[in-house]
Amino acid sequence: MLGFVGLGSVVESAWLPALSRLAAPRLRLLGVDSDPARTLPGVEPVSSLAAMLSQPLQGLLVTTNSAAHWSVLQQALDSEVAQIIVEKPVVATLAEAAALAQQLADPALAGRVLALDHWTARVEGLQTLLGGLPGGSPLHGIHDILRIDGYVRERSGCNEQGEPCALNFATGEPDRRQLRHPDGVVLDTGTHVLAMLREWMVANGLPCGLSLHLRAMTDRLGQTIPVGDVATAEGRAELAGTIGGVPLTLHLDKYAGPDGGRKGLVVTGHSGWQLSLDRKGNSDLLLFEHQGQRHELQRPGALYDYCLAACLPDCQPGIETLGRAVRQAMTRRRLEEVTLLLELQQAWRNPIS
Repeated sequence: MLGFVGLGSVVESAWLPALSRLAAPRLRLLGVDSDPARTLPGVEPVSSLAAMLSQPLQGLLVTTNSAAHWSVLQQALDSEVAQIIVEKPVVATLAEAAALAQQLADPALAGRVLALDHWTARVEGLQTLLGGLPGGSPLHGIHDILRIDGYVRERSGCNEQGEPCALNFATGEPDRRQLRHPDGVVLDTGTHVLAMLREWMVANGLPCGLSLHLRAMTDRLGQTIPVGDVATAEGRAELAGTIGGVPLTLHLDKYAGPDGGRKGLVVTGHSGWQLSLDRKGNSDLLLFEHQGQRHELQRPGALYDYCLAACLPDCQPGIETLGRAVRQAMTRRRLEEVTLLLELQQAWRNPIS
């Protein structure tokens, strides 16, 4: 039995289709939403969060808007639910990040929380490509990497005034919401790149410590967000620094036009090789180039399919779920990333406080 807290578009368009494709007939799904009238097919409505937490849940899925994550998580940690999965970002403010870090210092609590970012499911494709190279992987240590560039350049449309507007990720229709800080590209999409990249570094036994600064940040109209503005959502941003001592640049753009752009990363090696990852349609496209040789891999499938099979109990027979220690380490890294991004936002917007 799994419980959803929040029944918005990410559940309807990503979680439920993934569970259906994974053919998990044994799973009974419960759901509660801040809007009692909102229901979804296949999800049994529950009157309240308290009523849901009184059920013998195998897992609780926190899929509300990010501002509500902390409140739900607090109530869930006070319950008997053994596994609590929180959509990214795990928290929305620095105060919440500090409080969660303090709670997760208790191993009994830390082992129950998984901060989820479905872009981490893309690591397997990168590893498969490197492992299948005829000469073996060129990556033997951090010293082999010259630089890394991460990208999230999302498709966008225009509103009635001819201004750029975000598109609903599920339907492609114009997003009518007035996005507010912190729901801009720094936290909303920067977390994707950092989560994927750091899990890839960990999978290769490489250091993944972060040092970043905001090089540029504008609103959706391309105007610089002034000091003291703590409401406007960022539309575009560029961050620079290092990961594991390697130069890193993040290129984030929620308004990249009708065709969008790269969603992934480019890793450049000292010896001239280049490893790239992009997302086209429903597939990951991976490419390794060196000395005129090209090796390509296409990995089809929705990212949530790969992600949920590994993190949900009894989701798919024969698939081993993440162990307790792995969940703890991943959640700690996700919290570090969110904290860093929030600190950068705060320093830009309100450096005096």
